Amino acid sequence: MSNFFWLTASRIITRVVSVFSLPIITYYLSPEDFGIIAMFSVVQLFLGSFFGLGIVSYSGRVIYKYERTDKEQCKKRLGLILIYLSIFSVLGVLISAIFIKRLALLLLGDILVPDAMYYYIPIVMAFLMSIYGFCSNLLLDLQLNRRLFYLEMTQFILFLPAQLVGLIYFRFNVWDVIVLQLVVQCLVFFYGLWLIRDWLSFSSKEIRLFKEAMTYSLPMVPLNFAGWIQDRLDKVFLNRMISINAVGIYTAGVNLASQYSFISRPITTVIKPELSKRLDSNDPNVQNDIKDLFTLFFQFSIFLYLIISLFSRELVTILLNVRFHECYRIVPIFLLSIIFSELTGIFHLKFIYKNKTIWFPITLSISCGLNVVLNILLIPKYDIYGASVAKTLSELSVLFITYAIVQRLHKSEYRLIHNFIPLILVILITFTITLYPVWNLYLLAGKALLSCAYVVFLDIYLRKYNMRYNDVRAIMLKKVRYFFVRNYERKKT
Repeated sequence: MSNFFWLTASRIITRVVSVFSLPIITYYLSPEDFGIIAMFSVVQLFLGSFFGLGIVSYSGRVIYKYERTDKEQCKKRLGLILIYLSIFSVLGVLISAIFIKRLALLLLGDILVPDAMYYYIPIVMAFLMSIYGFCSNLLLDLQLNRRLFYLEMTQFILFLPAQLVGLIYFRFNVWDVIVLQLVVQCLVFFYGLWLIRDWLSFSSKEIRLFKEAMTYSLPMVPLNFAGWIQDRLDKVFLNRMISINAVGIYTAGVNLASQYSFISRPITTVIKPELSKRLDSNDPNVQNDIKDLFTLFFQFSIFLYLIISLFSRELVTILLNVRFHECYRIVPIFLLSIIFSELTGIFHLKFIYKNKTIWFPITLSISCGLNVVLNILLIPKYDIYGASVAKTLSELSVLFITYAIVQRLHKSEYRLIHNFIPLILVILITFTITLYPVWNLYLLAGKALLSCAYVVFLDIYLRKYNMRYNDVRAIMLKKVRYFFVRNYERKKT
């Protein structure tokens, strides 16, 4: 419980403060500036998908195998993994430095850079982030979540206040912000290594693990690259086909839609391990658990989708400068892609259970290919809306493909079509209201009433079809009654 608290606390603090700092940041940075920062991140993540040759993923396997049985062996292997990771990343830096201008021309397009030195910032950032990723993953796998909290909060505290002070008092421009990111990441890089120092050792005898590590990690390289295509290539297409300004507005909308995971991620953190344990133990009631937990998550996601989408215009108006207000229309679209992706993640448990992990790269490759084709077809006609629709349709397709595969591997009753009916209804309602051109208090009141009505509908629906919900609901009502009765008795005495 303590580990869960520290992990959740960092997510809550960083997300909440970041969101409420947006009015200031979007006042001083234009959509074009946002686009430039996003594109530099695209280059950095492209390089990062190759740096380290995926060896960071092997550290989790080492921890799982040795952490409980032979800690010294675990430390020696983790230390050697860090050495290999550093060597591979340095080689990646040297090779990237040779081709960076050509790569920048390919990915950044016609962005005007004030000095050639800025081209090398994504290279250094990719190196720093590869080591930072190793540190954070190690802390997470070892369940040292308090240390992970310290690491993430240090990065957050160093960057956000400095960015705000720089924008307000020192009149930072976008290039100053990019340099600030680099400086902060350098400091966090050393702090991360210091936090994991007691879990690193070295023995020359462990050098032989190189072959085993590469056998495990090299397949992750194309998987990481496919993930980059799925999540970042839309910005490259927008920059090439439309403008860097469109990239900035699109990025703002994506960031707002991504706040959904602020609430949904803790739920999946609980659901996935529980289902995995029940599958591995061959629990006789596992099929009912799968059905109920999947339905609970799906219907709760629909409710969150309704709330965020209905009030996307209000959120954007409050949190973003007027130059970004157009992005409110893509929030409901992109939010669907995140929901479909997380639902697919629940299906993925069956790949692990049946030891059929080969389906991970296959389904991801299908999603990437479809995403690329849809981006090419839709962006020239519908710009940022086309990019968000392409992402959503590709995630929806992979959701159904993954569902078909897992049903062959291990059949379960997910009631997928039954669950989709409320989603279709909510999508129709949301887009009808979102596209309504006039904004007034009557419309706002109508949205609030609609949200309350949906809560009642959801309660009736889940009480009828979900035993898990009935159990949780009964417990919650009992606690609420107890709270009010106790307060009433205190007032009487």
